[in-house]
This record gives sequence, structure tokens and C-alpha cells, in this order.
Amino acid sequence: MKRFVISAMVLSSAVYAAPALAEDQANEDNSIVVTGARPRSEATAGTKSSAPIAETPQSISVISAADIADLGLSNLNQALRFVAGVTTEQRGSSAEVYDQFKLRGFDAPQFLDGLKLIGGASYLEPQIDVSRLDRIEVIKGPASVLYGQSGPGGLVALSSKLPLDKPFYGAVSGTYGTYDLYRADADVGGKIGDSVLWRINGSVNGAHTQQTFSARERQTISGALTFNLDHATKLTLLGAYSNDPQNGSYGVFPASGTFLANPNGKLSTSTDFGEPGNYFKREQVAATYILTHEINPDWSIRASGRYQHGTSRLGIVYASGSLVDTTNPNSTLYNRASYATRERSDSWVFDNQVHGRFATGAVKHDVLFGVDYQTGNARSINAFGSATPLNGYAPVYGTMVVPQSPAQVPNYFSLNDNKPRSNQAGVYAQDELSYGALRVLLSGRQDWASVRTGPNTASQDSQKFTYRAGALYTLPFGLAPYVSYSTSFEPNGTLTQPNGVITVAKPSEGKQIEAGAKYTVPGTQILVTGAWFQIDQTNLITTNPLTNVATQSGKVRSSGVEVEASAPLPYGFNAKLAYSRQKVRTIADANPANIGKGIMGVGRGGVSGNLEWAPRAGRWQGFAIGGAVRHVDSIYAGGAARQSTPGFTLVDALVRFDLGTIAPRFQGVSLGVNAANLFDKKYVTTCYLDYAWCWYGNRRTVQGTIAYRF
Repeated sequence: MKRFVISAMVLSSAVYAAPALAEDQANEDNSIVVTGARPRSEATAGTKSSAPIAETPQSISVISAADIADLGLSNLNQALRFVAGVTTEQRGSSAEVYDQFKLRGFDAPQFLDGLKLIGGASYLEPQIDVSRLDRIEVIKGPASVLYGQSGPGGLVALSSKLPLDKPFYGAVSGTYGTYDLYRADADVGGKIGDSVLWRINGSVNGAHTQQTFSARERQTISGALTFNLDHATKLTLLGAYSNDPQNGSYGVFPASGTFLANPNGKLSTSTDFGEPGNYFKREQVAATYILTHEINPDWSIRASGRYQHGTSRLGIVYASGSLVDTTNPNSTLYNRASYATRERSDSWVFDNQVHGRFATGAVKHDVLFGVDYQTGNARSINAFGSATPLNGYAPVYGTMVVPQSPAQVPNYFSLNDNKPRSNQAGVYAQDELSYGALRVLLSGRQDWASVRTGPNTASQDSQKFTYRAGALYTLPFGLAPYVSYSTSFEPNGTLTQPNGVITVAKPSEGKQIEAGAKYTVPGTQILVTGAWFQIDQTNLITTNPLTNVATQSGKVRSSGVEVEASAPLPYGFNAKLAYSRQKVRTIADANPANIGKGIMGVGRGGVSGNLEWAPRAGRWQGFAIGGAVRHVDSIYAGGAARQSTPGFTLVDALVRFDLGTIAPRFQGVSLGVNAANLFDKKYVTTCYLDYAWCWYGNRRTVQGTIAYRF
């Protein structure tokens, strides 16, 4: 019987308590454990203030906790499926260890509560369980001016669930689905006296995956306390712990038999090119503080900081891509390789801000001054080596032992001991000016950064001034055209070998010009945004994953158009649309053969649409039915022929029901069913043909949930 991969659903907080696309219209009781108090028409990450999206000269997308729950999304990668400009799920079903995606053609860093998430030296990257999140904001285009290290495509800003000013609230839920998915989530909070708010949420979940031997398992818990120290001062303390005893696989499929033709046919989507003993374990712990103080109604201070620690252990056997006998067209035997690592990372990130408002004549100013600092150090002991081959069409396992430590990797090339350390300090200032219908945004920042790859090894010290300027004009009928220019600066610890000398790569730099318009239908919450952009990135780094050798040269240009729409409609309908079309090419390089090539893993764009019917009154109140169509255009795969993987179209569906509308004794109980890739399409997400690697996408998944909100 065909097995279906399960995509673990995070049922955050109140889950199906309120329609996700109409949460601003939901009553307070229905939404308190979904998104808190911030309306989705506002975003904080773009300006570090609560600015209306319709009046900000920058492209910003918002995903709420209710969106994640209603669509049955299990991780950040899946949540970004419905954001224009994102090439998501880079490595499909067989590599969900990380949230790997491209934003406007570039890697995008993640920030949690305004503070950067800093990873390890090799394969240790933080991953935030979406059950912890209140919302996700995607800031498109360079954002270094407020955040320091950031890519030219933008960043993803995650916001934790914080305590709410309610006597007592909460929700519990259970989910079960194909591939033996199990999930139990809980979220409770309340007040202690008049001055302390508290909230605890946690999740225990697990599932098998599309590959034969791979499985996921996670236990995570987060807690927060808010102390109202006086009428103007609040201190919030957050703690989080996450343990992944099994974290899926980090596998790969050979190109031959997936994207490229093989006389023996297509490889099965469930084939595992590893061994039963493959493992990836990860632990994460973090502590955060957020202190706010209102000096007066116009001026306030915010100080925040976080310490994060992570460890991981990995040992895998994987397909190295090529056939053992490349001269035999009927070959079914594929080469494999092995890898093992032991890693740890520690980071401290701080951000301190002063925010104020004043007027100079008819011009209103909303100003921000800040200073931030971040440091991270890590250690990775790792080794790459050989492995026994595998027949992809009739696999026989157990021909080798999975390495339990780097020293046990068979015939390893070298035993690497990396100890990178990075530091960055920055000062920044911003002024949001309003003059009648005109909005002008001016920002500037100076950074000082250093990167050390280890004791007595290569290092790189750098400093950079980045800036942003934008203007938007609100017309009386709801249209707001805008234009902006911004720059980025991204130090990194990658080692290069120009002329045979090992050195740390120079920081990557980017610049973007963007022009667009935002239209709010008068008297409604319907918002339509459109943008054209062009980004140039210099000092691009390209790493060969087989040799781990990096080079840095040339320039990449990304240009395109994006359209997004969010529309609460009459009669209980809610609709969303996201469309993007982009072209990403190398326009300068030391090797002339690279000019005009795309970037592997970067797509041409796509379109997605969501439609839901969730009546808020009448005999069908409490019932919701809907679905989504996702089309991903072709994605550049490289290779000598400069090929691209074909586009694909997937259909999702959902249905849920609030049992409280039937009888009062069921108040707060809801049922829901989600299906992704409803028609079970078999497709390839991406390929890196330069290395003969490809990845299959997720097949059909079905999951059911019962939840109780109180």
C-alpha cells in the first residue's frame, strides 16, 4: 500500500477558534489565544514600530498563528508557501531538518522577537517550533539598516506568544494523521494578582516521514512572565527548551531516476538512500528579556536581549549523486558517502531603543534611535568520508554501519575542528515623517563586525554604513504609490582560497530599488499590494557541498514583480492571493562561463490562492470549508545544460466545525481536517545538477484535530 508522508501540524493556541483570514473581525474571546492584540494590518518588523502596512514604503507580508493552524502548517518552510517572492521547501520531503528557503533569490536570516537567531559552525541551525509563534512577518528587500547582518532579499521576523491581560485562558489539542503523526499541544495563561501575567505553551509531537527510515520527534516547552513594575514599566522574561531526539533526515536523491531519465524508470519517493541507523539529534535552550518603559505619552524605551545555546549530533549515510558506472545506461547502483558531526553553539544578542514622537511645524516625526550588539561562538568537529553503494531500485541495507562520531567516518578526508566566533556592534537612527498625505522614511546605520574562524586562523574585520530612504503618498481613494532604496551588509565566516591562501570571505553587500503601490478598498479591510524590485548583490559566496571549498566573486542581480492581496469578503468568504515573477542571474564573474547563469534552487516565482467560507452568523455559523491552490514555477537546477526543474501545481483542502454552535455543553470544542497535496502529485522540488542531487516534494498528507479552548 502506498504510504503518505505526514506533515506535522502545529495547532497553536486556540487553533480553530476564529477564522484565520478574518481574525481582525473576530470578537476578543475568540482571538485571545490566537494572535493577541496586534491587527494583521500593522507590522512592527519593518520599522521597529507599529506602522500600518498600507503606509510603509516597503513590501511586508504577515502570517498569523491562526493562518498556521487553519492551513495545517508544521514549520516555517510550509508557512512561507503563501508569500510572494519566496522559493520555499528547497529540499523537499527528505530534508526538513532546516527551514531552507530563498527570499527574492537570496538566503534570508531569521529574527525572533527582534533578535537574530545565530547558528553553529556547520550543520547546527536553530529552528523555532511554530507552536511558540504569535505571528511571522516577512520583510522584503535589504533590512540591514535596523538589524545589522541581513541578506539583500530580506529577513523573516518571528514573534513569540506573550502573556495576555486576561484572568485565565488557554487551549489544548490533539492531532493524528497519516504516517503515524501524533501531536499534543497546550497553551495556558493568566494573571497573578494585579501586576504579574504568565503564559506557558508546549508541544509533544512525532511522525514518520516520506523516507523509509526517517522520523521526527520533538518535545518543546516555553514560558513567559510579564511584570508590571509600575504604570509605565514592564519586564517580560521568556524561557524556551526544545529537544529533538529524532529530527527527520537530511537526505538527497540522485538526479538520475528523479529529474533525469533512467531506463529503469523513476525512483520511488519513499526510497531511503541512507541506512536505518541514520540520526540527527538537536537540543535548544534560550532565555530572553524585554524591558519597556514609557517616559511620557510620546517617548519610550525598549531594551531586549537573549542567550541561546544549542547542541547537535549527526551521523548519516547519503547518496552522493552519481551512478557507480556512468558508462552503463542501465545502471541501478548509486554511489553514497557518509558524514558525522558534533556541534555546539552559544550566542548573546542585545538591542536597545529609544522611540519618540514630535512635530516641527506641519511635519510629524516618529523617530527611533538604537544600539545593538551580538556575539556568537561555536564548535564543530566533523568529517566527510566514503560509504558502500546502494541499488536505488532494489535497495539492500545493512552493508555498513552509520558513523557514531566523526572519527568513525570511513576513509574520512580530514577531521575538521572549527571554532568560529563573530561579533557585531551597530548604532542606528530612523525618522518616519508625515506631512499631510506624504510619508517619508529615512534610516541610517553604522556597523562594526569581526569574524574569527578559530584560534590562530583566518579572520576578517569590517565596518559598513547602510541606509534606507522611502516615500509613500496616500491618495484619497485608497491608493498609495511608493518608492524606496535600501542597502545591506552581511559578514560571514566562510573560508575561501584565493590564490591558494586561506582567508575569511569579505562581507556580502546588496542594494535594492523598489517601486510599488498599496491599495485599500475604502470602508473595508481589503488590501492589495504590488511591487517591482531590482537587487544587486556583490561578493557572492558559492560553496561546493562535495569539497566544502568556497569561492567569492562577481555580482548577482534579482529583479521581478510581486502582488499580494488579502480580502475579507461578504457572506463569510475570505480570500488571499500571492503572485511573483522574478529573474535571478549572475551578471559579473571572474569565470565568464558563469555570466548569465541562474542560482541553483531559485525559482522564477509562482502563484497561490486561498479561499475559505466561514459564516459568522446564521445556520452555518461555526462551520468552515476552504482550500488553496499553489503553483510553483520552474526552479533553476544548473548543470552543463543550464536546466530547470518543471513547475508544479498542488491543491490543499480544509474543513472544521465549532461544536459549540450545536449545544452549549460543547462550547470551546472544535474539530478539523486538513489535506495537503490533495491529488497526491509526485514532483521534484529542486535539483542541484552540478552535484547530481535532487529532492522529491511531499506527497498527500491528511490529518485530523480535536481542540478545546477555555
